[in-house]
Amino acid sequence: MPRSLSVLLFAGFVRRIPWAESAWAPDIARALVSRGHRVEICVDGCDDTDTFRDLPLIVHRPHRKHFGAEPFAFRTFARRLRRQRPDSVTLSLTPIICGDVWLPIDRRSRDIARDLFTMHHPVAALLELSHHPWLIHELLAERRALQEAPRHRVQPLSIGPHAPGSSLRSLGYAARVEPLTGEARDQARHTTRARLGIGAADTVLLLSATHMQHRAATALMQAFATLTRSATPSRVFSLASPPLPAARPQLKIIATGRYAHTLDRCARAAGVADLVIHAGSHVDMRPLLAASDAAVAAFGDEGLGTGRFVSEAIRAGLPVVAHQHAPGADLADSGLHKPGVVVSGHTPEAWLAGLGKIVDPQWMHDAKAAATKAGVDLTIDRVVERLESYLIGALR
Repeated sequence: MPRSLSVLLFAGFVRRIPWAESAWAPDIARALVSRGHRVEICVDGCDDTDTFRDLPLIVHRPHRKHFGAEPFAFRTFARRLRRQRPDSVTLSLTPIICGDVWLPIDRRSRDIARDLFTMHHPVAALLELSHHPWLIHELLAERRALQEAPRHRVQPLSIGPHAPGSSLRSLGYAARVEPLTGEARDQARHTTRARLGIGAADTVLLLSATHMQHRAATALMQAFATLTRSATPSRVFSLASPPLPAARPQLKIIATGRYAHTLDRCARAAGVADLVIHAGSHVDMRPLLAASDAAVAAFGDEGLGTGRFVSEAIRAGLPVVAHQHAPGADLADSGLHKPGVVVSGHTPEAWLAGLGKIVDPQWMHDAKAAATKAGVDLTIDRVVERLESYLIGALR
């Protein structure tokens, strides 16, 4: 059993939304406590302190809003607190503070700045920048953090993927929610499909549209439209669980994410809007995973994100069709028996080749078996077990 540690955990602004990277903070803290460590959490602010229920919590600015960072004030507060806790090992989850162990999960200001000036017209970028008045300060704070080296400076860590050439060392992947199993899964599948108007024999794809990109969504929906026209009733029927209804089974998509309106426009342009069900962004993923037959990870930028959605889909035993730049895509293409398929390029042809696997009964059977096997290792406890070795090493 590893030695018991006193851990001082720093995080920025922790949001209570399922897809926020900062949501890893309470998960990691609880996993460390369950492994016998004493954890004290210090955040700059948070949406809801109940997120850290039963955990020692210090909130630097209790009334801070999401768009209201003061990075240098938080850095000063963190340094003072660190001096007051000389026996604690510092774990930092924010890029503006270098801890004894550094796991910067928050989105970096340099990535925000890059997006502002590559995804918008210059005038629009300046208008968008007005919503991020602290951005220059965060850029400077992150640069200062890179120059710090408390105790034994270890290589920065990450959960999930990282960009080629990055200095980050990955701790692996993890699902943030445990999938339903057995009778609970069967009941959730039946209830969720009934509420969403999905037939028992329909083949359902669960799409994460949290980081939706218009060009990718257009190609995806065009490919899905082609697939719905070309998939024969017998092939779609073969994926369903008996008994089968008299009505012809359909291919359907359940989409989660913030950009339902944009995704709906892409679906309407492709003629498949009636086959896409928008579940929203603040949703419990467990019943949606139970109601689905496969998962689609279509969006993302190379090296960003933690791969949570792909991890949760595989842990739930779902085959995954993932774009090569989607967080967690390498999980779909790992091992001798792969739990999914990776799509290269955002064209209707590329997506059709990937989505076409879903109407192949043998591929689905093999990919489900591979997902069930691969999902065993995709837990927060496994990730924290690896993190624990760095925390112990930082004190040597």
